[in-house]
Amino acid sequence: MAPLNTLFCFLSTLSLFVSASGYQLVQNYNASNWFDSFFYNNGPDPTGGTVNYTTLAQAQALGLTKIVNNQVYFGAESTQVVSGIGSDFGRKSVWLQSNLEFTHGVLIGDFAHVPSSACGTWPAFWTIHNEGNNNGEIDIFESFSDTPHNYMTLHTTNPSLNCTFNPPDNSETGRVDNGTTDCNLHTDQPNQNYDGCSIRAPDGSYGDALNQNGVVYAMEWTSAHIRIWYWPGGTVPSDITNGNPNPAGWGMPAGNFDTTNGGNCDLDANFLSQGVWFDITFCGMEAGGDAWSSYGDCAAKTGVATCEDYVRNNPSAFTSAYFLVNSVKIYQ
Repeated sequence: MAPLNTLFCFLSTLSLFVSASGYQLVQNYNASNWFDSFFYNNGPDPTGGTVNYTTLAQAQALGLTKIVNNQVYFGAESTQVVSGIGSDFGRKSVWLQSNLEFTHGVLIGDFAHVPSSACGTWPAFWTIHNEGNNNGEIDIFESFSDTPHNYMTLHTTNPSLNCTFNPPDNSETGRVDNGTTDCNLHTDQPNQNYDGCSIRAPDGSYGDALNQNGVVYAMEWTSAHIRIWYWPGGTVPSDITNGNPNPAGWGMPAGNFDTTNGGNCDLDANFLSQGVWFDITFCGMEAGGDAWSSYGDCAAKTGVATCEDYVRNNPSAFTSAYFLVNSVKIYQ
């Protein structure tokens, strides 16, 4: 038995260590439990994408999801031309929803690969209460086509609950995107177009730049704030790699939705329990239309007039439209 003074010192040190982070692992999604933990939704795309989502069985048969070297792979089909008719309307892909939801905590996605910057793609890693009764959505990683930066966005749906964020520049490394400060989907303020409240991360936060050594994205959700960070491989804080995340030591977030600093929102009323979701769609409301031909450069770059035609007829353009996941962890 250890001397009492040694035991006391050990327990005191342990107490200080635990209280420094305050978060304990409650869920670890990885290669050992992934297919039992996520539902592969083959329903119609609510964002109007040129996509045919697949069930788990279909995705496995097509090679769109599998375990590779103890990592979880899921992505888009990249070998077949698509007719655009009936059940062959869009490119086959995946839409994943976790079976469990959580309230408050730290969500950490550790990725060996994220979808590359390819014209027509629109991938996302996000959380949401549920689609049938959407009480809050948190977009952690989302962008489209060859855009070099990530968009971090909150969406709320109750028109009777105010929720706005206009964080000062010195509180985050990102910037409010195009005046989108009202999170409510039912509010069409000037320049907003029902986009929610969105923060644009610095260039290099999306696409090819992240796939040299992987990337970690983290989100902390409390009653007072929702904050999002990211670290390319080799720069991940040691407390994350050690399994003891301490957001207080992570420095300035990329996106800072803080009710005490530029925000006016009851987060607990607007954001109920959240599930973890992924999807890879094409074109639709974000990557198609004007984003393809007007304020985006994909029409000129590809020589194809519409996003839909390009996605259907150029399968090899989407060989890198996939996630390769080391783990997704939730701490509370």
